Amino acid sequence: MCYTEPMEGTRRQQEYIAQAAPVLTRLEEAGFEAYLVGGCVRESLREEVSPEEGAKASPASLTDLDVTTSALPEETAQVFSDWPVIETGIKHGTVTVLMPPRRPVEITTYRWDGPYSDGRHPDEVRFVRSLTEDLSRRDFTMNAMALSLRGELVDPFGGQEDLRRGLIRTVGDPRVRFKEDGLRILRALRFAAVLDARVEEETGRALMECSHLLEGISAERIYAELKKLLCGKAAGRILRQYTPVLEQILPELTPMKGFEQHNPYHRYDVLEHCIRTVEAVEAPPDGDEAVKAPPEREAVMKLAALLHDAGKPETFFRDEEGIGHFYGHPEAGAAIVRRVMKRLKADRAAAERVETLIRHHDLHFEEDDRLLKRWMGRYTPEILLEILALKRADNIATGNVTAELLVKFDRIRDRIYGILDEGDCITLAELAVGGRDLLALGAEEGPLLGEILRDLLDKVIEGDLPNEREALLAEAKRRIE
Repeated sequence: MCYTEPMEGTRRQQEYIAQAAPVLTRLEEAGFEAYLVGGCVRESLREEVSPEEGAKASPASLTDLDVTTSALPEETAQVFSDWPVIETGIKHGTVTVLMPPRRPVEITTYRWDGPYSDGRHPDEVRFVRSLTEDLSRRDFTMNAMALSLRGELVDPFGGQEDLRRGLIRTVGDPRVRFKEDGLRILRALRFAAVLDARVEEETGRALMECSHLLEGISAERIYAELKKLLCGKAAGRILRQYTPVLEQILPELTPMKGFEQHNPYHRYDVLEHCIRTVEAVEAPPDGDEAVKAPPEREAVMKLAALLHDAGKPETFFRDEEGIGHFYGHPEAGAAIVRRVMKRLKADRAAAERVETLIRHHDLHFEEDDRLLKRWMGRYTPEILLEILALKRADNIATGNVTAELLVKFDRIRDRIYGILDEGDCITLAELAVGGRDLLALGAEEGPLLGEILRDLLDKVIEGDLPNEREALLAEAKRRIE
């Protein structure tokens, strides 16, 4: 094995080791080898992590703890017999122990994997007693390192140096690794995007040649990797460099690629414009209780940015002067992304949000409180802020945006937050009267009831009526009579 000397280590290494110490110590005291492996080792060696990031993140929040050991699964279960043990992965050598106070730690026996006939799972697993043999079955060199209780790093394939150089390289023949599990192709691109790394030359050739293997991977696994890739700081570079690979999972990119817009407002073809939108879009800052960030907000916005103009190729026409136009492309794009999200088996909330952002990404914003309040009520403040952020990025990605326009977008964003802080009425739920009040005045149930309530809200937003019960009831009574 290739050891480094025991080292003082980074603060992250020390924290990971301290977190895993109860597990590692028990296994060693029982006579077995035990090491941290996987993401926690990789993350502990990342030199580019800022002090601010490290200060606000704990090992538990950064990645899970994974341990590899020379103990057989039954022996591991015996060592931790006084802790809750989950044996669902025991067939492949993995048991999960719940380390007090119930933190899950996956412990896997050193193993050798047989052929992968289904492109995901090994046909057979053989337990071995060699750590190096176990590390040799892993996907990338940066994931094929192990860290001991004493801070010794086992690195037989040069993962630490690859990580330092920002290089994604498979352990062994990349074609063999990708044929074992086609998802590794997308994982390589995801790591390159997230770590701002480059894919090693032979690994890059192999993933392009083997990209068809992604066709056999489940939609759920592809969607999970795609979201992480798009949120990576180098997502734009990876999307450009490996477009043919991404087309395997998003064939909707193909009509966008090289599609010239023939419009003086746009410098780039549709796909390049959308990639630049991915690079430019930023999720709105979290507000107070009035504006809570929804789950996966960044991933949703990046997906919307990538596909926001997917409807342009099918709606394109040129006028008498040869200028290109795309009337109705937001609606066409929303229909396309609805099919995409269904194919990727995305959760309903995320799918609807991406579709909404694309359908309304051409919304025309003005510095008008009444207009902003009306739209805040129609779309919700959270979604309106996201539409605005997408619109801002869309303008940046044209290559022709002015500083003046960007400042205007920022003022509109700040005004939306200001309206929320002022507590103005913008939704029916905030109206001082409701349906029951109108029924008590003699209104009949049906469409007219909702119409009256919406009219009252419009008058409040326009400033024609105060949001006060007596004034609203008087206006409602007039309407009913």
